[in-house]
Amino acid sequence: MPEPLKSRNKNGAPFTRPPEIEACLARLESLDAAARLQAFAITSRKRDGYVPSEALTYFLRRAWAAGAQSEFKQIFELLMKRVGQSLFSTISDARMAGAQGIREEVMGRFAERIAKDCNGRFAMLDFFEVRFDLAFARFRKTVLRQIGPTSVLTVPLCTDSDEGQDISLEVETAAADFLGGDPKKIDDPAFRLELDAAIDALPDDQRRVVGLLRQGFQIDSKDPNIMTIAKILKCDERTVRNRRDRAYKTLGATLQEDA
Repeated sequence: MPEPLKSRNKNGAPFTRPPEIEACLARLESLDAAARLQAFAITSRKRDGYVPSEALTYFLRRAWAAGAQSEFKQIFELLMKRVGQSLFSTISDARMAGAQGIREEVMGRFAERIAKDCNGRFAMLDFFEVRFDLAFARFRKTVLRQIGPTSVLTVPLCTDSDEGQDISLEVETAAADFLGGDPKKIDDPAFRLELDAAIDALPDDQRRVVGLLRQGFQIDSKDPNIMTIAKILKCDERTVRNRRDRAYKTLGATLQEDA
């Protein structure tokens, strides 16, 4: 029997999946993982056997909770493929300047949302199990409002998202080191703006690492139940550390020049 959702609506009632989704989950639970993955690979809604994205989200979370890393990875890639296809139709190269960068930013932030849900910090995917298309449309619009049309690669130090996160300790410590090791300078609004702009100018791979560090993610962990930067970016921890170190070196040089 599918597990109930934890989130509640504004009236305090728990989220419930539509009956057709519950029936789909019950049917898929009777199959083995290989058969489910074969069904999940069908991307056209018009084909027989198509599985709604609500169900992929459910089994993605269940695979992570069960420690089924291989299954999780395969479902993650299939779900992200669907997200990418959806973004191609809503953020097309023909209608929007810098569309590719915007699509990559939205997908990156959605991957971060999955990571937060896996780490148990928030029940951030519950609504995606109820109405995936609507949930993702709202998520996409939120990201577009945050990054703006002229800053598609921005990963701000502070966001206006639900979490309202601050600069992470690692980024804060590194930023203080850039200006002579004075931790008080991080509280200077002018310095924070300079740091934000400097992060925006980093190469994509380095900017994404700094963005994930900002949100408090670990680079690596021996605990398989912890979602890490290495897992999100699909690379080993040495690669992540090299990108971080190159980013900090560039930020240091840029901020010292500005100072």
